[in-house]
Amino acid sequence: MEDSENSFDGIQELDNSIPRWITYLFVVTVFAAVIYFVHFHVFFQGKLQEAEYEAAISQFQKTKSVSNFDENNFSLLSDNESLEKGKELFVEKTCASCHGNLGEGNAIGPNLADNSWIHGGKPTQVFKTIKYGFQEKGMPAFNSQMSDNQALMVVSYILLKIKGSNPANAKPPQGVQE
Repeated sequence: MEDSENSFDGIQELDNSIPRWITYLFVVTVFAAVIYFVHFHVFFQGKLQEAEYEAAISQFQKTKSVSNFDENNFSLLSDNESLEKGKELFVEKTCASCHGNLGEGNAIGPNLADNSWIHGGKPTQVFKTIKYGFQEKGMPAFNSQMSDNQALMVVSYILLKIKGSNPANAKPPQGVQE
């Protein structure tokens, strides 16, 4: 005998309860939503996505570039924070993979720790080498990967911390003595 409410076209609907684990998952999800709501919207203890986005944009704008930067006339950055950031960028932006962690040079890139420079060792020349590169010699252009300010930090680090340091196992000097 078929129940007319739970039967249609000869297919009978069974009235089974859902598995317990789905019920528990639902309850945990509700509790998590309440905790999230209280944390972010009642006590304002965390940043919402919009605030995180605005903070990231603000940080990017600060490091984007030095206002009215003139690549033919600038001063090296000598403060510790800029030099540390320059060192970080030197390692992060793959400079170290070609020039070595100490600027000693390797099979790919020349030694940066001596006083000889292939494309010139003046700040403006090093800056342009980093920014525009020398594709024919394997030096990529970093103008699309670094802002002018970041490139200036790397130049400052190279010229103030690496140049003249002459680490052990350094590649022989190449280029013109500066």
